[in-house]
Amino acid sequence: MTGEYSEVNMVLKPGDTYKFDLEQFRETKDTNLNKLLTFFDELEHLMNSLANINGITEEELEDENL
Repeated sequence: MTGEYSEVNMVLKPGDTYKFDLEQFRETKDTNLNKLLTFFDELEHLMNSLANINGITEEELEDENL
């Protein structure tokens, strides 16, 4: 990683895995990251709207067998 989160490179080595939570990136000064977070939020809102319009439940959205 670069910029504000470059210190992560000292902790995580190639092949390591870590699951980042979106909340960890909120309130950043990084313009690119803020644009990605805004896009993610807009996309999530759109997906929820489409699910509501079409009567799709949360369980149906999470069911990998559908």
